[in-house]
Amino acid sequence: MPTTLYRVQTDSHRDTILDGIGAQLRGGRWNVRGRPLVYTATTPELCFLEYMVHLEGTPLADLPPLILCEIEIPDNSLLWLEAADLPPGWNNPHVTPAGLPQFIESQFHQHRTLGIALPSAVVPLSPSRNVLIDPLHLLKAECRVVRIEPYPIDPRLPTATL
Repeated sequence: MPTTLYRVQTDSHRDTILDGIGAQLRGGRWNVRGRPLVYTATTPELCFLEYMVHLEGTPLADLPPLILCEIEIPDNSLLWLEAADLPPGWNNPHVTPAGLPQFIESQFHQHRTLGIALPSAVVPLSPSRNVLIDPLHLLKAECRVVRIEPYPIDPRLPTATL
């Protein structure tokens, strides 16, 4: 039975859901610029919270149309890591610790896994997990986007600014 994951993203990039192009162009907490990686989560709400923390003050009403992507990946193709398995400072909201992308890259190579499930820095006590998918892995050919739906944003949600 496949594992179901979710991704929230702009509708304009629906043709590249499993390619990791955005992460490749910009880099991220878990990958260096130039390395494609697909950021997903085990629940839609975690995807949206992770998306929100990168808005940098953009009001939710000003966002382009978002979509929720439901993705199926092969069963038993994930490495599950707990907070204790991660380098110190992995969850620092202000600074990505040096070496964090290299740590995750070493996990991909050591375990030869399609994906890595790990706790969220945004909601670390949640049982939901972020899942990093390696679009360069051979099992990517067995991953499927099974559903894409518009992702409505409740107008009561504020955009946090500090």
